[in-house]
Amino acid sequence: MTFKNRKWIYFVFCCILLVIGLLIFFFSTVINRDNTKLTVTIAVLQNDKVQNFNTNYYTQWLESKTGYDIQFEYISDGYEREYLYTMLTSDSNNIDAVFLPKGEKILSSDELNAYGQDGLILDLSNQISENDNLNQIMNKYKAYGLYDLMKCNGAMYYMPNMDTARKSQNMQMLWINVGWLKQLGLQIPKTTDELIKVLEEFRDYDPNRNGRKDELPLISCEASYSTQSYNYLLNAFIYNDPLHGRMYLDEQGITGYASTEDSFRKGLIFCKELYEHELLSDNCFSYTSKQMKELVNDPADLVGAFTSKSIADVVYPNCPDILAKFIQVPPLLGPEGQQNAVWVSFEPEIGGYIPANSRHQKEALHIMDFMLSEEASLISEFGEEGVDWKYSDSGDLSTYGSKARIATINYFNDIVQNKNYAGAGPRVLDTSLSNGVTWNGNHSLVEYIDARAVLVYENYYGSTKDKDITLALNDEDGYYKELCAYTDDMILSFITGKNDVLDDEVWQQFLEQHKEIVEKMNAGMVDNE
Repeated sequence: MTFKNRKWIYFVFCCILLVIGLLIFFFSTVINRDNTKLTVTIAVLQNDKVQNFNTNYYTQWLESKTGYDIQFEYISDGYEREYLYTMLTSDSNNIDAVFLPKGEKILSSDELNAYGQDGLILDLSNQISENDNLNQIMNKYKAYGLYDLMKCNGAMYYMPNMDTARKSQNMQMLWINVGWLKQLGLQIPKTTDELIKVLEEFRDYDPNRNGRKDELPLISCEASYSTQSYNYLLNAFIYNDPLHGRMYLDEQGITGYASTEDSFRKGLIFCKELYEHELLSDNCFSYTSKQMKELVNDPADLVGAFTSKSIADVVYPNCPDILAKFIQVPPLLGPEGQQNAVWVSFEPEIGGYIPANSRHQKEALHIMDFMLSEEASLISEFGEEGVDWKYSDSGDLSTYGSKARIATINYFNDIVQNKNYAGAGPRVLDTSLSNGVTWNGNHSLVEYIDARAVLVYENYYGSTKDKDITLALNDEDGYYKELCAYTDDMILSFITGKNDVLDDEVWQQFLEQHKEIVEKMNAGMVDNE
């Protein structure tokens, strides 16, 4: 073999080795692609209704759509605030995003904005493009003031978790024990006078038939405005919106305060009489939300009536016997012809946010924005398509009587499941979908019970919708919050007798203090403008 031939063979051999090497590199990259996914770590509260966030169907679906490996780290129960602060200020933070559950008040929007202004939370306003889901949602709900509600000094520090269901726009409903009504031969009360007679019968005639005087005719709970039953009662005397400083609009469009009107005082006197005669439970103002639930769901049948936004806020959805026990009472007609229900605007809660020290801000934002898409929102609300829900057949009616879009197969309310995050994280479902769920004929279905009640209450909504929200948002000096806190405290003191609502001098002092705070609030708003 000549030298020339040996050189040619060596060249071919080298080429073969090079090709083999390239092939090995290519196939090893493809084979190990799943092992080299970028990992995004999300902190979340443990939820008893979710089996495992890491193995969750929703997590797997998000991973397949975004291309990231999503890992969850659980926040220690009882140390939530300490955990969040340490995470935000740590130089070695490994958390890329935080998801909060719906209704969880670990971190208020004011606290979150304060952290953001201190540079500890990422400002999303400069990270969002025109085509992002968040921007489209902000534009869609612009009429509800979503921009103003979510932004702080031009910055935006969180992704929303917003309930768009029709029932979420009703603040409060009264639920009464229909079993007790039937036992005593009573009708659902329509007026304040009729309510007094019903509650007196509940108190005096042992409707739970256990031979003991253990009945609680009407209970209340300070955990939220919706569970404060006296707010419902006050709406029989004047339009009473505690969510927005008890402001209202008169026929000329001028803002007034219900809490300074004579009709409001008459309502307080009515509530005080219920309290004094043990028709409104003496322990109402110390109940926790959990204690209230335990009382209503007690097999001993102890409670005659309560208020809530949804019946599922108090009665366990997996207890059909107790759900069937309570029926909604329409807004009561007061002695001066007042009959009101409080309309609530869509207001976003904190669904998720990104720490400023996150190592994967772009990727975390991609995941959270994708969770606001319609496809993701359907999973976050109803679970897996074709297994837990399907698109409704034409001709089906929703629980509100409109054309249905969604037919549920499995209901996730108050059950342990591994299909979604049980309300945690960013989520905004289109109103046509949240209100377009078909009824399956089950009378103890929570959605059906709430919808039936809302259809009644919608006829009594007051006129205040937008102006009061604007006033609250311009409250940079904190006078609006001071006004709300002062009014709330005085209402309790008037009902319980700590301050005598019948004393004209005491009432005048309340009016003067209220006026003083309002004047400071209005002056502060003018200065801020």
